[in-house]
Amino acid sequence: MKLQKSQVVYLVLVCVLTFVLIFTPHYGNRFPIHIDEWHHISEAIKLFDGSFIISHFGVEMGFHFFLSFLSNFFNLVSVYQFLPALWAIVSGLVLFFVVRAKVGSSRDGFLIAIFSMIFFASIKSNTNITGLWFFTPLTFAIPFIYLYIYFFTKGFEERKVGYVLVSLGIMLFLIPVHSISFLFSIPFLLVYSYFHRDFVLKNYKFFLVFLIVPLVGIIFYSYVRDLSILNGLKELLVQLQFRRGWGVLERNNSPFEIYSLIGYVFALIGSFVILSKPKLRKRYFIFPLWTLSVLIYLIIFKISGISFLSPYQRNIYYFAISLPVLSGFGFVAVLNTLKGFFEGRKFFRGLFIVIVLFFVFVSYFDIPKNTRLYQVVDEDGYDALKFLSSVEVKDGERVMAPVFISTAMFSVSSHEPVGTIFFYGNRGDVESFFKGDCSTREGLIDKHRVRYVLSEKELECGWVEIYGDKGWFVYGV
Repeated sequence: MKLQKSQVVYLVLVCVLTFVLIFTPHYGNRFPIHIDEWHHISEAIKLFDGSFIISHFGVEMGFHFFLSFLSNFFNLVSVYQFLPALWAIVSGLVLFFVVRAKVGSSRDGFLIAIFSMIFFASIKSNTNITGLWFFTPLTFAIPFIYLYIYFFTKGFEERKVGYVLVSLGIMLFLIPVHSISFLFSIPFLLVYSYFHRDFVLKNYKFFLVFLIVPLVGIIFYSYVRDLSILNGLKELLVQLQFRRGWGVLERNNSPFEIYSLIGYVFALIGSFVILSKPKLRKRYFIFPLWTLSVLIYLIIFKISGISFLSPYQRNIYYFAISLPVLSGFGFVAVLNTLKGFFEGRKFFRGLFIVIVLFFVFVSYFDIPKNTRLYQVVDEDGYDALKFLSSVEVKDGERVMAPVFISTAMFSVSSHEPVGTIFFYGNRGDVESFFKGDCSTREGLIDKHRVRYVLSEKELECGWVEIYGDKGWFVYGV
């Protein structure tokens, strides 16, 4: 299983490629680039300083604990730009070693693993589906998804419950981190188990332990929502039906906004190779089964408008991260088919690989117009927020500011905004404040106990200007 020196070089190169790709949105922008990221930073800071309210966003508190731990050593706002790229490398390496452990250490095994990693790096991101460009509970869960599926199948293949127990432990870990990242897999893991039902029946007492997963999930959800277990179960069953309109942005997603055309072609070839050969089907059946099951979820949503167990937008991503292994199989199958032609023609073999890589990444930055990146705060706005961090705000008092910069308000200044783009406060009142006259503004100041106003334009309402620099103004009111 030890890697050769040349293989280590290729692995390092792919890691560098992954970092360069995923870090792209941060060239020229050192701040988090998605409202979800600012939200998670805020919750992590609140967790660290003791102001975290479990009933609000506690279902992902495991991820917030991780960020809170990092905040002991780093300023989260400053280092967050590096976290998506670094974690993408971690996820890619986990995928590489999982695939290599499953397919073996032969030349073909290495090629399948390294190209699985390359195809993984090629998965696209946008603000609707999110993805590797952002560090969120979804992306944090990706390596753990690969791991629990690997250990689950390894336990069945080798008839060892110990590996299945490791898989169970990872699933339990994901409950407070991003529970839907194991919920989505339940149907196809049950189908996989059915094909190994002799092993399940032989160890039925052990497999009853898996009932711990939904039980812990129900207890955790009930605790977070401050409900009885019975009421928690009732609400959870409703919440696990994600209807159309669940997301902030609902759109008719194209399959090509998440994965390349050539990647799909190789995935189809890989699926055919696995399913057409009994030996391969027995060992690698889980990969096309994963892809097919999530594809069925997506079709059900298109027909019914309801996505069960996990939201439609998340299922698109679970579908995408199932494809790289199949694409890796397909690419190596094509390479082996052309082996006779490439014999003694290393230049053409290299050219073929370069052409494939070109078409894998050529559309990487093609993003639908309404899901392109936006900037919550720039350097000038950040300086204004840093100024606010130096002034006192009493408990219960808030800062009135436009909703975009308000999204970064707590993370930078530790002051509560009146309203943000999505997660906190009253967005409507914020928009009314900046559109209204001074009388309307005074009423909203009293309503929300506003202590300071942050504005991109001068507001002539008789307030004391205490900061005016680089296009931003702060008023004490």
